[in-house]
Amino acid sequence: MLPKIRGKLTISENSVNRRVIAETGTIPSGMQLIRDTFAFQVLDKKDIVVESKNGQEEPALRVTGLFQEGDIENANGRVYDAREVLAPAVQSIQEDISSRAVMGEYDHPADAKIHLDRVSHLITKIWMEGRKVYGEAEVLHRLPCGACLRGLFEHNIRVGISSRGVGDMEVAESGGQEKYRVLPGYSFVTWDAVAEPSVSNAILNIREGLDHQLKPLKKSRGIFDQKIYQDMVVEEINKYFGLK
Repeated sequence: MLPKIRGKLTISENSVNRRVIAETGTIPSGMQLIRDTFAFQVLDKKDIVVESKNGQEEPALRVTGLFQEGDIENANGRVYDAREVLAPAVQSIQEDISSRAVMGEYDHPADAKIHLDRVSHLITKIWMEGRKVYGEAEVLHRLPCGACLRGLFEHNIRVGISSRGVGDMEVAESGGQEKYRVLPGYSFVTWDAVAEPSVSNAILNIREGLDHQLKPLKKSRGIFDQKIYQDMVVEEINKYFGLK
């Protein structure tokens, strides 16, 4: 419990439309972008078979793990009440998840908008057990960032999971230190895959290797279109990791 409330950030009673925020990055008046990063504790990693748009089946990678915890102070000095904040937020995003509309990025951006050129995975399930939020994500290996994320998992490189949401906070003092309590009305936007300090060098090495392998993609009468370029980048990433 956080005693001695010292001050409060702006509080909004506006309803939160997650889809509008994800599409435009526009945050409701009185709210702010709240990001928190955790070490992604992978509980299950398995190859699955999904149906592509042409009706054919193809392999995909799906990972399950701990996404967030409530009722404790995190590394950013924030506390999410499991019952009053996390539970409603998890419930409110279920429809978008079942519609396969909650995409995550490879490295979180500075805003709330989902940037399609950075998408690496799709959130397929979110649920709570006690004060903990668990999730499942399907790695979109046909996208450049998804192929790179799959390579990290295949090589057992530890990554972080970063929640992106919008809401209000209040400032409290406990033991002479400031802490922040996230208020009810908070809404998740998505969860991104990010590097932890312990693996940042590995990420840089991967990027350096790709930069070395990828030459300027040009042809005699112009530049490759986006689809061809994307397919070639995915192929190079898979070659780098030794994946099919």
